[in-house]
Amino acid sequence: MATLTTVDGLQVSFQPDSVAVLTDHDAGTGVAVTCVYGITNSDLHIAESVAAFLSRLGITTNFAQLTRPNDSPVWIHGSAVSSIRAPLPDEYIDGVNAVVTTGVLTQGVKETPAAAVAQINAHGGKL
Repeated sequence: MATLTTVDGLQVSFQPDSVAVLTDHDAGTGVAVTCVYGITNSDLHIAESVAAFLSRLGITTNFAQLTRPNDSPVWIHGSAVSSIRAPLPDEYIDGVNAVVTTGVLTQGVKETPAAAVAQINAHGGKL
């Protein structure tokens, strides 16, 4: 069991394997904050950096780093990925080459589907 504290002071105990996705900016507001997806039904904002959080939990090697459409990184737990595909016409902005789906988030990324599959599989995925 691990714990985290949100920027609002909420302490949460959780299973480290439940962390599916991490970002270093809030997608909706653009605020620089580590967002943790998969522990609860919504993302949790923490003051810890992504690298420090992954290292503290000992799960760094389970996460592939891909590139969001705005050029910011997204870290995705390999075993949390259920599918990777090319985007549908007009589904995402130009520059999105693959769509990665986990149980808690669907994320467009700049990597090609083949490159995204290779990265995910190198970090515990089975695609």
